[in-house]
Amino acid sequence: MLSFFRNNLDLSCALVLAVISSFFVQNSWQNTLNALNLPVLILLFCLMVVVAGFRRVGLLDRLYKKCFNFVDNTRALARLFIFLNFFISMLVTNDVSLIIFVPLAIKALISINRDDLLIPVVSLQTIAANMGSMLTPIGNPQNLFIFTYFNYDIWHFFKVTAPVYIVCGVLLFIFTHFIDKGRLHISKASIPPMPVFKTSVLGVLFCIAIACVLGFLNVYFLLAVVVVAVTFIEKRLFIYADYKLLLLFVLLFIFVNNISSTDMIKEAASDFAGHYEYFVSLCLSQIISNVPATVLLSGFSKNADALLLGVNVGGLGTIIASMASLISFKAYVKVDGAMPLYYLKKFTKYNLHFLLVLVCLHFIFPKLF
Repeated sequence: MLSFFRNNLDLSCALVLAVISSFFVQNSWQNTLNALNLPVLILLFCLMVVVAGFRRVGLLDRLYKKCFNFVDNTRALARLFIFLNFFISMLVTNDVSLIIFVPLAIKALISINRDDLLIPVVSLQTIAANMGSMLTPIGNPQNLFIFTYFNYDIWHFFKVTAPVYIVCGVLLFIFTHFIDKGRLHISKASIPPMPVFKTSVLGVLFCIAIACVLGFLNVYFLLAVVVVAVTFIEKRLFIYADYKLLLLFVLLFIFVNNISSTDMIKEAASDFAGHYEYFVSLCLSQIISNVPATVLLSGFSKNADALLLGVNVGGLGTIIASMASLISFKAYVKVDGAMPLYYLKKFTKYNLHFLLVLVCLHFIFPKLF
């Protein structure tokens, strides 16, 4: 038992935070259950199972090898994976894009013996997903909530988010310029053919999951279809879901719900949110993550544009500022020889650089950034 907690420090810390914070609030079981955000957990679980299936049939091997056809050096390869996250996340959310492309990047970099690039590339992929997703109303949960809660006009929404989005794209290009242009040494090992029926079923399940992300289908329908289909094609896929990551989300959801229910947080929100939406939402996101911060502050905010920018820029910073960041972190720590603490150090450093630039731009051009 002790070895489990010692080897899973993130889970241990989340458990301690959830338990300790529970003593300071009196939440009902119904309130706690609502805080778990079951639709998000179900969607993550289903995507994990489907992506595990793609990995088993060899689709991910094919995809990452195809990526080598578009690049001729390591910098170009890193940019490919980073900007895939940046552009795709606005359509399928930051969570989904990280689940798809981070494992591909890790596999590709390991295959060319460039393990030294894992931390910078995965860190920048995470930033790319979090900031790329801010452009559209469906890119992340906080955008969808703000878009509907404040009855945004779609063109005004783009007018608010586009300047930060463009700046982040430029920053990502600049940061990747410091990655060396080493030659790619690609293994030519053949890949066995994929089973057509199983791959087709997984493809349909993935399309259903994307439809759920876009709001066309219910996640409970997705869960039922995935359970039935995967039981039929290969039951073993269920064991490949990252249950530790799901548990980590559960514990952090409980912790976030507890501290956002405290009188001190609520009073601070009501006192400052109406006048300093941008900085209050940005700072609060570092503690309770940007989605809960959005819900908490929306009732006090008088400037929806400032709140929209604050919670999205607030996704930069700590590892829990955006819960999606935990997906790439957990993918990295599974790598042999992973250095979790060093990853957190470098991840935070990259995030703070982006955050500093965006905050400075907000001071200089407050109506634009």
